[in-house]
Formats: sequence, C-alpha cells, structure tokens
Amino acid sequence: MPGAYDDVALDRHFQALGRRLDHIEEQLKRIANAGGVDYATFAEVNQVPEEVVLLAQSGDRLGAIKKFRELTGAGFEQAAEAVAGL
Repeated sequence: MPGAYDDVALDRHFQALGRRLDHIEEQLKRIANAGGVDYATFAEVNQVPEEVVLLAQSGDRLGAIKKFRELTGAGFEQAAEAVAGL
C-alpha cells in the first residue's frame, strides 16, 4: 500500500539518504578545492573528532554522543547537537 512504511523500511531509506548526502558533500568539497574555494564540512568547522563522525555514520548516535563528551568534555546537549549536525 503506497504511503505505508514500517520502521525497517524507513530506517533503510534514511540510511541510504545519509550515504547519498555524504557522497554529495564529498563531491562538493572536491569541486570547491579544484576551483580554489575553501569548503569545510560541518564536522571540520565544529572540530568533531573523526571517531565521533564514524560512530554517527555507522548509526550509533548514542555512542557518538558519549564519545564526543569523553573526548571534548562537552555537556550532553552540546554533544547531542554536534552529533545531530553530522
């Protein structure tokens, strides 16, 4: 039935969208660099540690928040905001 999605289907869809957006951002960064224009990702601008980025990309949002707090000493809200922006 059109318009009816279960949690698994939605999760797959959002994961696919996330991967596609990661690819688009990487391409944008390459194009900007080739054109001599500075471009930085959200993670780079906000100095999000690579370990946190990898956890968030793998779908472990809570783990990414915990790791961000561990590595930076940030509070929960700041860490959650940083991870949500990835």
